[in-house]
Amino acid sequence: MLPEIGKIIRQRRQQHGITIEQLAEQSNVSISLISRLERGKVDNIKLQSLTAIAETLNLKIADFFRDELLQSPNIVALLDYLSDLPAHQREELAGTLLKLLRLSKS
Repeated sequence: MLPEIGKIIRQRRQQHGITIEQLAEQSNVSISLISRLERGKVDNIKLQSLTAIAETLNLKIADFFRDELLQSPNIVALLDYLSDLPAHQREELAGTLLKLLRLSKS
């Protein structure tokens, strides 16, 4: 699980164009922790540290525990966008997106 979390952190950090040092400073954790996380060399982490890293990267803790197929940066951003909408707007947008996808298959 933690190696996958490290991959998400690296992808999101690079997407934001920040260094390991900047991420560590902004999330108030050690540079070593970020580096080890990204390399999959951490066996455990405090929830407080993981939360701080997630917040710095505009992620939710849940983003680290989604199905592996749903963890790419674009998919996470889309799911976060949808989850922030009121239920009726989320349903309407999901229906519209599905219609567009069906049209592109034809």
